[in-house]
Amino acid sequence: MSSEATDIAVVRENLKTSGDPRAERTRQGLFDAAARLCADNREVSVSAITRELGVSRSVFYTHFADVSDLALRMQEPLFADIAATANIARTTDPHAAMLDSQRRLVGHFAQHRALYRAALRLPGVSATHRIQEAMEPPIAAHISNVGAPRGVRADIASRYIASAAAHLLAAWILDEIEADEETIANHLYALMPPWMHGPTNHRQR
Repeated sequence: MSSEATDIAVVRENLKTSGDPRAERTRQGLFDAAARLCADNREVSVSAITRELGVSRSVFYTHFADVSDLALRMQEPLFADIAATANIARTTDPHAAMLDSQRRLVGHFAQHRALYRAALRLPGVSATHRIQEAMEPPIAAHISNVGAPRGVRADIASRYIASAAAHLLAAWILDEIEADEETIANHLYALMPPWMHGPTNHRQR
């Protein structure tokens, strides 16, 4: 990595944690511009996003490394919210809560399909792997809440589940799998270990 690239990466990292309202407004504007492009089924790229918002490409790169980075930042709060909502709802109907969480997950990817397609087609670091990494913490937190069977480690289980979900969603976004949203959500639900739905009699002691 060049010195210039390193410098801008440091700036981006500092802006993420600065709490500067101007930086937050700009990031939200970029998120919203990408969402509008997706809603209109238009191409999603750095140039398209900056044109939509009326800012320069340098503004984009001050906040995000590429469209994959933007997509990752968009999904992080969503994953956390889905996990938190499912954790609350599982106290009344854990199976319905799990299915609803998968529907919300798939719905997000469907709504932003053009963005994720652009991210997944980028060379370099795999966007699929980055999606997996973003999914792992909330899945691990969910496992901590529901309890895992004896002998099952939360870190291994969360990586396995996140990897499977990320790769299935990526294949679907790239049209390698023909299926509607409900079919994908139902498969994610059906293939989820049953103990992930809620309380189990086989928790670790």
